[in-house]
Amino acid sequence: MTVRIESLAFYPIKGCHRVECQSAELLPSGLRHDREWMLVQPNGMFITQRTDAVLATLSPAFDAGERLLTVAATGRAPLRVPLAGRGERRLVRVWSDTCEAEDQGDEAAAWFSEIVGRPLRLVRFPDDGVRHANREFAGEDHAPVKFPDAYPVLVTQSASLAALNAAIVASGAAPGEAPLPMTRFRPNIVLAGLAPFDEDRIDRLRIGDAELRFVKPSTRCVVTTTDQESGVRGIEPLPTLKKERWNGELKGVTFGENATVLRPGSLRVGDAVEVCWR
Repeated sequence: MTVRIESLAFYPIKGCHRVECQSAELLPSGLRHDREWMLVQPNGMFITQRTDAVLATLSPAFDAGERLLTVAATGRAPLRVPLAGRGERRLVRVWSDTCEAEDQGDEAAAWFSEIVGRPLRLVRFPDDGVRHANREFAGEDHAPVKFPDAYPVLVTQSASLAALNAAIVASGAAPGEAPLPMTRFRPNIVLAGLAPFDEDRIDRLRIGDAELRFVKPSTRCVVTTTDQESGVRGIEPLPTLKKERWNGELKGVTFGENATVLRPGSLRVGDAVEVCWR
């Protein structure tokens, strides 16, 4: 069976709802607009669903001409953030990385702060911003990033999810814990046509003119237990992943692969994928 792109998604605001798409521009930093915005505490430290599951329910979108980023929340008027606006520079932190960001103003800060329940600021990655993927695994690849945890692109594949769901069912998990949708893992690219966990053996993917290199398995956290529509926490898949996918070297459970972009290009759902094995 030919390996193909099954789905594509990006996440304009780190930690918030996905935007699914039929096509996407793959840049050296990842899919266009992916994790370009982020919510930070007054001290500049980032937040995600790890601490604030309600972020899953906040849905970003772009207007037709990409003049506005809008964010929808149930029972509230949508927030509208002009894309042309450039705010005051401030230092922010993503894990141990410190970089510059552009504050998106008091209206956006108040909107998010009220929903989450504590003071927050919305910031945007500057056009001239500098941040690099974790060099321990990305090496010397040209791998600029905006606000993802560490790498430009996250790739998963459907056969691995089917195998994980089968293992969850076999473990006797409570009703409602399976099957889990792929949205729990917040990937950018989902592949179809591989055997379960073939991603462990992949070196590179070529998709048209684009090329990606798998650099590190993705270690998973409590976000995978969070329903990406309601923000409600469950239990799975972490207990089953601990049995099936524990990585002693990384000291965590893994699902999916982090990738750098060796050659940018255009991606479309249904595109054939050439796999280069390790």
